[in-house]
Amino acid sequence: MAQQGATPLVACFGEILWDVLPHGTFLGGAPLNVAAHLARLGCRTELISRLGPDVRGLDAYARVRDLGVGTRMLQQDFSLPTGEARALLAADGSASYEFETPAAWDAIQFDEVAAQVLPSVDALVYGTLAQRDSRSRGALARCMALVDYRVFDVNLRLPHHDAQVTLASLREADFVKLNEEECAIVGAWLGASGEPDALRVAIESLRSSRNMHPLQLCITRGGDGALLWAEGQWHPGAAVPVEVVDTVGAGDSFLAMLLAQRLQGVKPPLALERAAALGGFVASRAGAVPDYDPRQLIPAITQDPVGQ
Repeated sequence: MAQQGATPLVACFGEILWDVLPHGTFLGGAPLNVAAHLARLGCRTELISRLGPDVRGLDAYARVRDLGVGTRMLQQDFSLPTGEARALLAADGSASYEFETPAAWDAIQFDEVAAQVLPSVDALVYGTLAQRDSRSRGALARCMALVDYRVFDVNLRLPHHDAQVTLASLREADFVKLNEEECAIVGAWLGASGEPDALRVAIESLRSSRNMHPLQLCITRGGDGALLWAEGQWHPGAAVPVEVVDTVGAGDSFLAMLLAQRLQGVKPPLALERAAALGGFVASRAGAVPDYDPRQLIPAITQDPVGQ
């Protein structure tokens, strides 16, 4: 993790794709969204993903650079297309997805650049969707072995729920984020209830002996806010009421803010408050990474001393 006062360096592994929504097409994928918000919040970021040999791949590469996200580990595939997800929005703004399969991000490789960069990162963020293919899953395993602090954004997406992949990912994680629906699913896979304490105990017992950091566990609960287990206790955080346009990327922005704050030593209650503010703002706008100035959106970010 970053030393106090240092700018965190975070690598995000997984899918990069175009979200095709009723009101437009936006570059997305949870790892990219998290990396883009981290960059907007002042962190150094690197994206580990793969693009196809097509116009959308070229557009995506340019967009990633425009977002301030590092491209050293962004690879090109010469046969598979750049990813696409067709999002279907419900009346409340929530989304379900149909993913193009296979896509370039199914074939992410572990390479010399990753081997050189990853030992110096403060955190590696990963999820389940990019592990649907054994090629990317194998690359992630090699990446994780080089990183001291691992952040698992569970982010289950039908039809790619996989208990074995999810439990293996939990075993290596230091920081876990999941929503209430995922709590029930993962709890059942662990033989526990989806209640926060039961889930926490089950995850703690599953974790690998190489996990040297205390578990941080975040459960998001929509309009009911979030819970964060950190520093030996649960910390509740309230949601910010907004008029929802779509929820695409809202959870990714929440995680980015929470992670950035915690890596810089901000205490759980304030970190949760700031994460909720950013997540609410993103839900009130179209697309996963709308334009914003974090200093104007949340002035307290630049006013309060680290650790408060």
